[in-house]
Amino acid sequence: MKVFKGMPKNEYNSFIHVIFKYTDKDFAGIAGTSARTLSRLKPDQNIPQQAAEVTISLMRAYEKAKEIFGSQENAVKWLKSPNNVLGGITPVQAMSSRFGAEEVMDILGRIEYGVFS
Repeated sequence: MKVFKGMPKNEYNSFIHVIFKYTDKDFAGIAGTSARTLSRLKPDQNIPQQAAEVTISLMRAYEKAKEIFGSQENAVKWLKSPNNVLGGITPVQAMSSRFGAEEVMDILGRIEYGVFS
């Protein structure tokens, strides 16, 4: 998948709507776009580049969290829960920037190796 061209809306829907149960409005602010932009796209159209980058970062964190926490449900719960290391925001919210995404992956790495933070 080439992020610089975006991501098909149907892939975004499968992940954000089905797994995370977010509406376009819920996720738009995190993804750096508007809910209207996301909602007007047809399934085969690409979402904006920034939204694609955020979604792909979240996909990576989700896969890692699933490995660490053992289930889809536990991974989503962790990613949607406020985190003290992130200043009280959720890991999903932190994904709005590249630095936040890196911090979330660092936290997951520390948890994986038993260094709880």
